[in-house]
Amino acid sequence: MKRKLLLLLFAFISLGCFADSQPTDAQRRANLFVYNGMLFSIQHFESLTSQNNTVEFCGWTTLTDLSTDAKKDAALADAQYNAIRKVGAVTIPETVTAGVTYNGVLQGTATYKVTMLRANLFRAASSGVTSQITKITIPKTVQHIESRCFDQCENMTEFVIEGATDGTSQLKEIDSHAFLNCKKLASITLPNSVTYLGENDPTSIEGGGVFEGCESFTSFKFPSSYASNNLPSFTFKNCKNLATINWNGYNPKRLNSCAFQDCDKITWSQVPQSVEELGDNCFYLCDALTSVDLSKIKKMDTGVFWATPLTSVEWPAAVTEIPANTFWACGKLTTIKGIPGQPGAWDNITKIGANAFNMCTALTTIKLPAELKTIDTQAFRTCTSLATVDYGTKLETIGDGAFMSTGALKKFFFKESVKTLGANAFQESGLTCVHLKGDMTIGKEAFMMCTGLKYVEIPATSNASQPLNNVSEGMFAGCTSLPFITLPASITAIKANAFNGCAALKYVNILADSPATLATNAFDNTPKDIYVKASKLSAYQANTAWNALNLKDTYERTLTTKYATMTHDFPVEFVAANGREAMVAYVGKSTYKVTQPTKVQKILKMTKVNAIAANEGVILAGTPNTTYTYRIAETAATKLADNKVMPVREDTLLYQTEADGKSNWTLQPDYKLHLSENAKTIYCGRAYIHEQNEAGVQGAKSVSFALELDDNPVTAGINTVEGNKKDNDNVYYTLSGVRVINPTEKGIYIKNGRKVIIR
Repeated sequence: MKRKLLLLLFAFISLGCFADSQPTDAQRRANLFVYNGMLFSIQHFESLTSQNNTVEFCGWTTLTDLSTDAKKDAALADAQYNAIRKVGAVTIPETVTAGVTYNGVLQGTATYKVTMLRANLFRAASSGVTSQITKITIPKTVQHIESRCFDQCENMTEFVIEGATDGTSQLKEIDSHAFLNCKKLASITLPNSVTYLGENDPTSIEGGGVFEGCESFTSFKFPSSYASNNLPSFTFKNCKNLATINWNGYNPKRLNSCAFQDCDKITWSQVPQSVEELGDNCFYLCDALTSVDLSKIKKMDTGVFWATPLTSVEWPAAVTEIPANTFWACGKLTTIKGIPGQPGAWDNITKIGANAFNMCTALTTIKLPAELKTIDTQAFRTCTSLATVDYGTKLETIGDGAFMSTGALKKFFFKESVKTLGANAFQESGLTCVHLKGDMTIGKEAFMMCTGLKYVEIPATSNASQPLNNVSEGMFAGCTSLPFITLPASITAIKANAFNGCAALKYVNILADSPATLATNAFDNTPKDIYVKASKLSAYQANTAWNALNLKDTYERTLTTKYATMTHDFPVEFVAANGREAMVAYVGKSTYKVTQPTKVQKILKMTKVNAIAANEGVILAGTPNTTYTYRIAETAATKLADNKVMPVREDTLLYQTEADGKSNWTLQPDYKLHLSENAKTIYCGRAYIHEQNEAGVQGAKSVSFALELDDNPVTAGINTVEGNKKDNDNVYYTLSGVRVINPTEKGIYIKNGRKVIIR
C-alpha cells in the first residue's frame, strides 16, 4: 500500500493519507471526522481544490469528540451500531466536505468523494438485531465495497448502484461475503467496471461468497469487465432459486470451492464450456443437478457432486483419482463408467477417495477400474443396495470402513493383490462368506456385526512374506451366524473381543502347535468348543488362558442317515476315540457304466480313506443315529486329484449342467445320487458329485447314478433283488437293480440272487 503523509489537520486530528487499498484499523482511526452525523475516514488527500480527495464511509454517529484513540474507537462502534439499526431506505452520499487546519489555523474546506464502504458496516450477523433496511443506494463514486458490508441485511429487497447502467459507476472491487444472506434481494445490476469479486486464489476457503445466501436470486449477469480465471469460492452458495446465469463473455477455467453449493435449481447447462477444474463441494446439495458432462474436465477436488440427484456419470480420462466425498449421498446414482472415446477414462483410475460413494443407496453393482490400487476410508459405506463388486488384480488397499453397512453385499472375493484391509472395512455388511488371502494385514473390527456370516477361511500362510499372524481386536465380534472357525498355524495372537458375541460359534479349530497369545475376552458370549491336535492338547491345557476354555482333541458326529457328505477346512484323520468307532469316509475315484437302450446306468466306485486334506469332499457311511469320531490330522494328507466328490466351502447354488461338460449330482434321502436339474443349494461343510456327462444323452436326464463302496459292494439304495426267481442264463442285474441282457461291461452284478463278477 502506498502511503502519503501530509502535515494537515482534519477536524483537529493528525492526518496520514493513503492513496489506495483499504486501510488498517489504525489508519482508519487516525483519519476520522464527522460530517452531518456521519462518520468518515480519509483515504486520500491532494489539496483543498482537488477532485481526487477520497473518504471511506463508516456509518452514523452522535459522537463528535475524536480527541483520543479510545473516543475514536467508540465513534467507530457507534457508527456501525446505528447503521445496523437503520430502517427502510438508506442513501449514502456521493461527496462530503470538511475543514482543514494547519498549526491550529483553518486553511479552508475540502471536498471528498465517497469511494469506499467500510467492512461490516451494515452487518447484523453478530449483533442480535434483525436488519430492517429495505433499500440501499450507493453513489457512483464508490470504488470498493469491503468484506461483509451488507451481511445479514435479510430484509433488503433493492440494492442500487448509481451509474451501473450508464457506465458512470466507478465500482471495481467487492470483497468477500459483501452480500452474505441478503435473503430477499432478488437481483443486482453490477456495472461493467467490476473486476474483483471476493477472491482470485483457487485454494482460498475464506474468500469469495459475495452473494452467498442470496436466496431470492433467480438469475445473475456477470459484468463484462470480470475476467478472473477462477469463479470465487462460495459465490452463489445457498442461492436456492438461482436458475440462470448470463456469463456475459466471462470464461472461467475453474469453479472454486462451494461456488454453487446448495443451489437447488442450477443445472449443468449453466456451466460454461471453458471450465476445466471443479473445486471442493462445488455442486454440493444441488438438487436439480441430474446429469453432467465431464468431457472437458481435467481436475476435480473433493466432494464436487456430494448429495446431488445424479443417476449416472461418465468419468473423464484426465482425472485418474475419484476424490474424497465426490458422490457422497448421491442416492440415485446407479451407473458410473468412463467417457466413450476417451481411452482409459475409467480403467486408469488408481484411487477411490474417502467417502467417494458413501450412501449411494441405489448403486447395486460396480466394476472397479482395472488399475485401481486403493479404496480409501468409507468409500462405499452405507451403499445398502450394493450386491456385486468386481475389481482387477492391482487392488492393494481397502481402507477403514470401506464397505461398512453394505447389507446387500453377500460376497467379496479377496484376490492375492490385496495387502491391507482396514478397520471396520466390512462391519455390518451382508457378507455370508469370507475367503482371506495370505499377505494381509487386517484392522480391528473388520467384519464386526456381519450377522449373516457363516463361513470364514483364513489361509495357511507359511509361504507368505508377511503371513496373517493375528485375529485383530473385535474382528468377528457380533457375527451371530458364524458356526465354526479354523485358525491356521500362522496365528500367534487372538486379540480382545475377536469373537465376542458370536452366538452360533460352536467349533473353533486351532491348527497351531503352540498356544497363541489369547485376550481374556476374545471368546466372551460364545458357546464354543476349542479343538486342537491330540498331541498338543497338554500344551494348551498348561496355558492358563486357554485352559479356561473348553478344550477338546476329538470331534464326535452323529449320523442321522445311512449316508452323508462332509468336508472340512482343515486336514482330518478318521480315528476311533472316546470308546466310539472312527467315522467311515469314502472318496470317488473311478466310474463304471452299463449302457441300456433307454438310459445309462452309472456306478461311482468309492474308495475308503483314513485321512483327507483340507477342503476335500468325502461321502460318509454308517448306522443312523450312531456317533462316530475323527480328529485334526497331525500331518496333512495329500489331496486326491481325481476325487469326484467336490467340497462345499460355503453355501453354494448348484445347477444342472456346467461349462466343462459335467453335471452336478447330490446325495438325497433315498441314498441315491440325484441330478441337480433345478437350482439347489448345497450348504457349507457338505459335498456333491461332479461327473462327466454321457455323449448322446441329452442333459444327462436319462442317466441314473449309484454308489459302490469298495469294502461293501452292496450299492446304496438297493433294498431287494429279484433273487427268488431263477433267471435265464443271459439275465443279470446291476447293483442298482437295472436288468441287463448279456452284460459286456466289467463289474459286479446280481444273478439268481448272488453277486457275480464279470472281468
